[in-house]
Amino acid sequence: MNHSTKTWPSDENFPSVPVHVAGNGSVLWSILRLKHGANESRRAQRLRSSNTAQSMLRNLALKHLGPSQAFEVLKEPSGRPVVRLSDKTLMASISHSRDLVCVALGCDEQIAVGIDVEYHEPDRNIDGMIQSLGWPDVGLSTEAFYNVWCLYEARFKATGIVARSEQPEMRISALAVPAQYSGMLVWASESIDSSIS
Repeated sequence: MNHSTKTWPSDENFPSVPVHVAGNGSVLWSILRLKHGANESRRAQRLRSSNTAQSMLRNLALKHLGPSQAFEVLKEPSGRPVVRLSDKTLMASISHSRDLVCVALGCDEQIAVGIDVEYHEPDRNIDGMIQSLGWPDVGLSTEAFYNVWCLYEARFKATGIVARSEQPEMRISALAVPAQYSGMLVWASESIDSSIS
């Protein structure tokens, strides 16, 4: 498996974030709501959310592996984050939307994992978006659309498969997120779908 050389540094001052468990311990995940400054630009918010996600992923890896295990948090050429140890690589997933940041980590190298969170944009043309995607779901409510969208995105992150109709069935957990957001976590053993990269 090829990896880029981007390594995220440790942030020992990062606050403790609750760690949740899914799949009988096969997946760890965390969610955090950030407080953005009133004068903070959208770009600055995205950068801070991205940096926070990287620190949260390191936190999950430390919780899972323990402080004595050496690991690196890397980004593959595809953009997928991973946690690499000397003898194996664990798949991870990151998502952020507005002030929510979510991360997930597969606890075994056979676990494919994806997480996605989305803010419900009030002015989005949902039917137009569904039609442009070629999905048969015209007429969905705003919440139903965002749940379907988050599920699609999480499966894409876990498998790399773009076509919704070709994405494999996976275990699904809806995230407990604030009103105006949707969030989904998916995971499966890589042996379920040989096309997972």
